[in-house]
Amino acid sequence: MDGITKQLSEFFERIDEFSDTAIIALKEQIDIEANAVFEEIKAGTPQKTGGLKNSLIKTSINNSKRYGHKIEYEGNAPDGTPYAKIANILNYGTSTIKSKKFITKAIHKLKGLDERVSKRFEKRK
Repeated sequence: MDGITKQLSEFFERIDEFSDTAIIALKEQIDIEANAVFEEIKAGTPQKTGGLKNSLIKTSINNSKRYGHKIEYEGNAPDGTPYAKIANILNYGTSTIKSKKFITKAIHKLKGLDERVSKRFEKRK
């Protein structure tokens, strides 16, 4: 192996290391952020009977094309109304119900996620 081939080989190995480190840092930060958003939404969910709060779930997504978490209200209230619809109405309000913005506030905390991922990556390098 000549000098240039060796240097290129080392360069590509280094790129692979950075790529793996970046993916690990990104996944770690996504997990942290998803847990924080989930907990904030759960804590802010209005509670009358507890059904709405208890219907909030977080599902992990990890396949070759996607990584992350899905946070949603699952199921229906005893009267048949989907919990997701109830949460949406309570979050945004109606002409007769004042908005609580508990979901909106939690999601706004994701602002700056790219900077936090970058810092985590820098710590791992």
